[in-house]
Amino acid sequence: MNRAQKRAVTYARILNEVMEKTQEIQEDLNPKFEQIKAALAAGNLTEMKSSEYLKIQGDFQKGTDDYARLTEKLQAVQAPARIMGVHLSLVEAFQEYVKACQDMIDSMKDDRTVDLAAFQASEQSQDQILDKISKYIIRMNQIS
Repeated sequence: MNRAQKRAVTYARILNEVMEKTQEIQEDLNPKFEQIKAALAAGNLTEMKSSEYLKIQGDFQKGTDDYARLTEKLQAVQAPARIMGVHLSLVEAFQEYVKACQDMIDSMKDDRTVDLAAFQASEQSQDQILDKISKYIIRMNQIS
C-alpha cells in the first residue's frame, strides 16, 4: 500500500470512528433532550426534580465536550487530497455543531428556567448543521 492509500485508509477509519461516536452521543442525549422539550411544552419544567434537571444539564455538557474532542480528532487527521475541500467543510460544520450545542446548554439556567428562544434557535441550528454534515459525508462517498 502506498502512502496515499495509507492516508485514505487512516482517514476513513478516523471519520468512521468520529461518526459512530457522534451517533452514540446523540442516541444517549436525545431522550434527555426530549424530556426537557416535553417539559417546556407542558410548562412544567420547574416541577422536574432539581437533581434530575442538573444531571441532564451536566450530561449535555459532557456530550458537547465529547463532540468538541471528536471535532479536534477530525481536524487533526490528514484527508486525502481529492476530498480536502469537503473535509474542511465537514470540520467547520462540526465546529458549528459544538457551538450550537453549547448555546443550548447556555440557554438552560441552573434554576430550571430556560431561555426558550435561545433553546429553540439552538435546536433548529443543530438540525440544519446535522443536515450539512450528512450532505458532506454523502459528497465524500461520491468523490471517493
